[in-house]
Amino acid sequence: MGKRILSSFLTIDARSLGLFRIAMALVLLGDLFRRWPWVRAFYSNEGVLPNHNHIFNLRDKGQVWSILHAFSSVGENHLAFVLILLVYLGFLLGWKTRIFHALSLICLVSLGSRNILLENQGNYAAVALLFFTLFLPLGSRFSVDALARSFADRDEKTDADLNDRPRPTEAELSVTRGPGWSPLSFAALAVTLQIVIILVASAAWHFAGSWRDGSGLYYALHVERWVSDFGVRLQHAPAGVLKGLSYLLLAAECAVPLLVLVPVARRPLRGIAVGLLVVYSLALGLLFSLGLYAWTLLAAAALLLPEESWDAFERRFSPERARSVVYDEDCGVCLWLARLAKRLDAQHHLTFQGNGDLSGLLRGKADGTVEKVDLPADITEELVQNTIVVVDAKGTVLTRSRGIAEIVRALPFGRPLAFVMRLPGISNLLDVFYDAFAKRRADVSVLLGMDACGVPAPKDEAEPDAAEALDVPSAVRTQRFLTGGLREAFVFVLFVAALAQATKENPLRFSIPQGKLLSAAVAWPRMMERWDVLAVNGDEDGVFVIDGQNRKGASIDPLTGAPPAITPEAFNARKLGQLWNDYLNRVRLREYEPFQKALRDYLSKGGPALEGRTPDEQLSGYDAYWVKYSIAKPGESPARVEKDREKLFTHSRGGRMAADRLPIIKPDVRRQE
Repeated sequence: MGKRILSSFLTIDARSLGLFRIAMALVLLGDLFRRWPWVRAFYSNEGVLPNHNHIFNLRDKGQVWSILHAFSSVGENHLAFVLILLVYLGFLLGWKTRIFHALSLICLVSLGSRNILLENQGNYAAVALLFFTLFLPLGSRFSVDALARSFADRDEKTDADLNDRPRPTEAELSVTRGPGWSPLSFAALAVTLQIVIILVASAAWHFAGSWRDGSGLYYALHVERWVSDFGVRLQHAPAGVLKGLSYLLLAAECAVPLLVLVPVARRPLRGIAVGLLVVYSLALGLLFSLGLYAWTLLAAAALLLPEESWDAFERRFSPERARSVVYDEDCGVCLWLARLAKRLDAQHHLTFQGNGDLSGLLRGKADGTVEKVDLPADITEELVQNTIVVVDAKGTVLTRSRGIAEIVRALPFGRPLAFVMRLPGISNLLDVFYDAFAKRRADVSVLLGMDACGVPAPKDEAEPDAAEALDVPSAVRTQRFLTGGLREAFVFVLFVAALAQATKENPLRFSIPQGKLLSAAVAWPRMMERWDVLAVNGDEDGVFVIDGQNRKGASIDPLTGAPPAITPEAFNARKLGQLWNDYLNRVRLREYEPFQKALRDYLSKGGPALEGRTPDEQLSGYDAYWVKYSIAKPGESPARVEKDREKLFTHSRGGRMAADRLPIIKPDVRRQE
């Protein structure tokens, strides 16, 4: 029992790790494309924070670094983004997984650290999960690396080999997953506890605010710089609906950690936890613009899937999805594609048969065995020599692209793609490509170095047997023990540092002394562990507004390209997006005041909305305001009321709102020299 409990906390199923890698890579790609349109504004020397200005202003914050500090011009930064794109794609595909995993972490930290005013809780969560999973085998399943190892370990030559699908033993897995891998790892516990810490700390912030009475979601939806366009539609929902959703989100933050930490009944409890976390993440992702936060937690839900759930999924054999595939056994490419389909067929719906034996049709059964049934009359010697043949559960014979579509349909999550492949026009186009390949399949096989697959390759006398390959030399075992021990020690220190930082940044009921070492361990990778997501500051907030005047004398906000939205009824800050809103919310603060000079220079050149406009549409002057507003209680109208306008700075003659102008600097604020 104790070993089972230990295993439940110190292991994460390889399939869960593989799914997390794919989901997290997609999140990173989405984040990269979201930032790409703002390369000039946020990453180049022509934007709001040139390299020299950023580095100079960080002179008192030495624990910040970014490889993007080496890229200055707009073109150079576009090249940097292309390189980051290639890194993320390598991580997505799982090619040289550990290398591209580490590079992805470096790229993500660099994107955030190049302009620290853009950071938010999403960056912290994504970095933390990427860092802890760096010490886990994310390339063991659903990856190019795993596929290459599988092809090397099992070189199927016949349909009998293709239909033989033994479950790998733990010893075989330990060899294929590479040096230093261990079935038990503190990194598995650390990444699970990191998810728990995020949710517990977020709940602590919410219990300290307006979420306890069910009004938290209402107030959060009226924070202009957070809410999404979809969230705006929910602002006017009945009070009871918003109250219920508030309690649901708060309940998810409390329930998921408890369900994850229970060591028994893993499959049902973890299933509930995963479902709650998915609902929680999707709600935050759709209703708010929080950057990486919601989508990182959605990807993290994959890490909570237990082995029992994966095994149940793979045992879910559906007789109506069973397909018999008759392939050309003398075509090397055809055999290779059959081997690939076998590895993608997690639920064993495909049964393979070479076209050299037409005495019957092989069909798979739910127990994993294969039986021979009568061959459909439509299958002839001539047919199987000219095309692939697929027989569905009803005995229908399909060929060419329709046959390929049926194979795809039998694979997990293959139905949507198969539906597209069968659409008129697309299926006709696929038939053209298929026929072109079928006529040249032998030449293509030879060109790719694939011989006739019906002839077994001679065994290399120097190649050790499988049993010998699993016998790891003692020196290698010692090396793996030492590297594994160092890895576990490093992960433990990193986790303690993250926990200490979390107790410092969040209203938790305990604290851990941090010290310089633990502080540096989280500061360099920017794991700041502050989880005050949707923690509304009382009942008020604000928006950054530029009251600009162009050379025609018209009023315009260079951030939005529209007239200045000074009143709450006209606010349109959400159109700027999360990056701009987080930047503007920070640059107004006193601690970031040295960064304002670069912003003023950028706005004087036009700002994001005035790029490419005629000279007379450029700014001749502007005033920058932080417009504070209060949020009315649920049911009261209007929902937002202006409270105050703080003028932050001015340029040239200022804007057109002369009557409303306030002192540039409040009397109680000093500028840093």
